[in-house]
Amino acid sequence: MRGFEFDQLKTFTAVAGAGSLSAAAALVHLSQSTVSEQMRKLEARAGVPLFVRSKRGVEPTPAGERLLEHARRLVALNEAAFDELRGQAIQGELRVAITEYFRPAEVAGMLARLRECYPRLSLHVRAMKSVEIELAQSRGQIDLGVVMNLSTGPFRPVAGHATGILRREPIYWVAAPVLAEQLPERLPLVLLPDDCMMHQTAVRLLKEEARPYELVHSASGVAGLQSMIVAGLGVGCLCASSIPDGVVRLGAKHRLPALPEAVFSLTPPYPGERETVTQAREVLSRQLIA
Repeated sequence: MRGFEFDQLKTFTAVAGAGSLSAAAALVHLSQSTVSEQMRKLEARAGVPLFVRSKRGVEPTPAGERLLEHARRLVALNEAAFDELRGQAIQGELRVAITEYFRPAEVAGMLARLRECYPRLSLHVRAMKSVEIELAQSRGQIDLGVVMNLSTGPFRPVAGHATGILRREPIYWVAAPVLAEQLPERLPLVLLPDDCMMHQTAVRLLKEEARPYELVHSASGVAGLQSMIVAGLGVGCLCASSIPDGVVRLGAKHRLPALPEAVFSLTPPYPGERETVTQAREVLSRQLIA
């Protein structure tokens, strides 16, 4: 029989999004052994390896990336069809703000799938800082937001958003390969402005460990930060999904402090929110997690 098993494709999107079989198992409510068996059968049907396995988890191969694009679209369309038949399809206007750190290479595709699945939904999307997103929602300027918190530390601890978590990601010190090979004792930092929680966390941890540093460049957004790091202008901090090609993760030999996890979540419901927003929160919690 030609084609793929839908349950395997759904699990495949969860594994690719979570970065490990164990994390995906919790998302799809299956045992890790079942997830592993489904992925084995999917690779056998595809006839090519779909994942590269390492100590850090799993990453899609080029063939896996191609299949992932189709699989995410099929899963999203399946859910949209179910919502449509139940009379729960989203329609109307929705104002959404998303932190720039949230899967920058993938978020546009996610929003495109959302528009395809719910053609009567009019989306207005902005990229903003997490603090600004929460303030904008409190003022009624947006309906829903995706914000970033940290797993530990004094800056925006995650406890307040525990019910709306979309994903967790490790945060790494990163640099261009040439700079990583000969890292100065006085660490050259490239960060966002000092109202960014990642900036505050990096500086606090370096001070706690008495590691000399200097802020050599400041970028206005994540895209600019990525470009500066790729160019070798300094060391930065990025969560896993926002690390671009052309940089490396700094390891134990560089003697840098351990960073907390980034925890991405939807902003909580607010009193009297529109039904469209409530429905959208449920859909986004499914689609943005994959």
